[in-house]
Amino acid sequence: MLLLLSCAHASTGLPHRDVFVGTLPQDVVGPLPFDRAALTGKVVLVTFVATWCFPCLADLVSLDNLERQFGAKGFKQVLVGLDLEGRRVLEPFAAEYSLKYPLLVGDDRLRSGTTPFGHIRELPARVLFDRSGQVIAAYSGVVAPAELERKVREAVEARQ
Repeated sequence: MLLLLSCAHASTGLPHRDVFVGTLPQDVVGPLPFDRAALTGKVVLVTFVATWCFPCLADLVSLDNLERQFGAKGFKQVLVGLDLEGRRVLEPFAAEYSLKYPLLVGDDRLRSGTTPFGHIRELPARVLFDRSGQVIAAYSGVVAPAELERKVREAVEARQ
């Protein structure tokens, strides 16, 4: 009986992607726009970073690999930069790394933990949503690239 109560279709009890994404800041840097509507029906990874965070910089290679492997299969990414200096440091960061996904400028609400994302205590931090908008994984700090790739692959290949 316990297995039936914990099946894959059980609700996570967390807010839906629309609630999370709706609280993301509007300010985007770099050449790519941020279209909330384009995330509907997609597997979405929201990653919080800072320009001074070495693991965040090292993680960009993994994020680029995910984009290359799954971008055409219904996978979208959004980065949120939490640097206190905002655009002043995030614009050159986006240009330097030629980001292939939108980079939003984190605001005081995100940094204070007053959004559904809560307090982001370690960077990088990630939240992965399935096509229906449910949270399927969340990571705080460093995660093995193979683990993240596995979760994204499962979500992209899952039938709705």
